[in-house]
Amino acid sequence: MSASAPARSIEFHNTTLGATVAVLLAAEPSTLADSLHKMLGGMPDFFNGEAVILDFAGVAQLPARIDWSGLQSLLRRYRLQPIGVMRLPAEHHEGVRRAGLALIDPSQLAGRPPAEAPAQPAPPPEPVATQAPP
Repeated sequence: MSASAPARSIEFHNTTLGATVAVLLAAEPSTLADSLHKMLGGMPDFFNGEAVILDFAGVAQLPARIDWSGLQSLLRRYRLQPIGVMRLPAEHHEGVRRAGLALIDPSQLAGRPPAEAPAQPAPPPEPVATQAPP
């Protein structure tokens, strides 16, 4: 691992879709394999068949060609079922389709605002007028 590489190259977040979002900080299967092994140790069945969406927003340097077969094989080894990707540049979309994965619009995931939109607090509720009984 190089000195500039992050300590953890993958993070997981739950969504209300019934899928887990894997926020990738690296796109290389070997780097992700090291992180998953350190994170999960001897528990390759930790995820037990959960659907996963790969979020590429955290990848600083994408390779010219993503190893979709290697990524899918790695995730399945840890009993994750990759179903889609998000926040990936358009030049990689054809590879996503060939890998049989969906392109996910992050704004459609409940509880996860799009990266460019700041979260806005909900306005306070209007007071309810009450009438005293006659």
